[in-house]
Amino acid sequence: MAIETGTTDPALIKHLSRKALWHLMPLLGFLCFVSMLDRISLAFAGPHGMNEDLALTATMFGFVVGVFTIGYVLVEVPTAGWATKMGPRRWIIRVLLVWGAIQCLIAFAPNYEILVVLRFLLGAAEGGFAPAIFYFITMWFVRSYRPFGFMLIGGFYSLASIVGPILGAGIISMGNAGFLNSLSGWRILLLILGLLAIVAAIPASIGLVESPSKARWLSDPEKEQYAKILSADAEVANTPHKSVIATIRDWRPWVIGMGYFGVTYAMFTIYIWTPTMVSQFAERFGTTFNVYQSALLAGLPTLIAVAYNLVMSRLAGRRGWSGKLVASGAVIGAIGALWTIVADGPVLLLIALSFVGIAGLSGAFYMPMVSRIFAGAGGYSAIAIVNSLGASASFVSPVLTGYLIDVTGNTNAGFFFIAGLLVMSAFLGLMAERLAKEGELDDVVHHSAVGGNAIKETRVDAPRS
Repeated sequence: MAIETGTTDPALIKHLSRKALWHLMPLLGFLCFVSMLDRISLAFAGPHGMNEDLALTATMFGFVVGVFTIGYVLVEVPTAGWATKMGPRRWIIRVLLVWGAIQCLIAFAPNYEILVVLRFLLGAAEGGFAPAIFYFITMWFVRSYRPFGFMLIGGFYSLASIVGPILGAGIISMGNAGFLNSLSGWRILLLILGLLAIVAAIPASIGLVESPSKARWLSDPEKEQYAKILSADAEVANTPHKSVIATIRDWRPWVIGMGYFGVTYAMFTIYIWTPTMVSQFAERFGTTFNVYQSALLAGLPTLIAVAYNLVMSRLAGRRGWSGKLVASGAVIGAIGALWTIVADGPVLLLIALSFVGIAGLSGAFYMPMVSRIFAGAGGYSAIAIVNSLGASASFVSPVLTGYLIDVTGNTNAGFFFIAGLLVMSAFLGLMAERLAKEGELDDVVHHSAVGGNAIKETRVDAPRS
């Protein structure tokens, strides 16, 4: 039987989708910003008093940072069933409250052992947060708008990695100056971040709604129209609903997750090692920068990566090219990784690092493809699998890169390894796009993309297999 894929008005889709973007994405982005601040909080708490107060060696500090990821990865996939039953809105609120409370407790950790336990629990508490955010986006946007939504989330995470150290340094300095005489600066920082997560649950409970029928910012006719738009898009997407267990047994999210691991590995290398490389400019290139100039230069590759991928996300939605954009971004990143080895000036090195950052952030394009392969509880658990594999890179990247630097005395081997990983991610990105198209009943994305006009519509007699 023929299936009509263009049953709704493109102008109406654009209007309502943009309305949803403006009302939901700033709040979701803020929550992700808070999440990222919590994740990286020890990066500036450690060297600003925590390591000395708790007598942490470099190895102990590294384990404290990494044990968060262990808890995060272990819990993320198993909790998918609970999260889908509870719903993403309630799950996000629960996660904010629990992780905020644990972060507050970390501020009062008396020793290394308690700190390790609490950091593990913090990772476990936050384990289902990102998949719930991603799943929420799939519930609210047609396929042509999801790449932009996912990339916005990636942009907020990246912004936190740039702004976080500046905020952290300011709060710690204020604390050390006697803001609270009974607490040192690093403890005040962790306490404030924990309280921020708890307070963030308030706007989350007010602003997050799981369907158009509950959105107060939509009129009654718009609620009905947008519900029909989402339903029509789901019908032509023809995405199968699987159970959590069936999805875990499926090979596809695990293989796609390896591609996501590769680009995330590159992104965390930029987050962690760019400041160090900038600090070495004086020795390597004979240039000197003050602290603020160095901070700006260290954040520049990430800002360029965000700008590039936000522009590309419009193309991903307009043409359905998420896989191609992952692949092209990964290839750009591989070139950049190799370029860092031979760059003979600070400008060229920053450009090369920006290329690597472009690859890292292009990983956000994996998520809309996952949402086109799995739906329902299976969609949530597939996103959790892919995200948990990517999150594991936040532990592996600094450890392995640091080891390679210790062994070789420079960053060259680490960037060779990144180039190889990105080639793998490029291939898996193309494979993910092919998997995403297999069951769809329309040949191209049939809705107008962000900022674009209506694209080609098509009819087919049966789904591809």
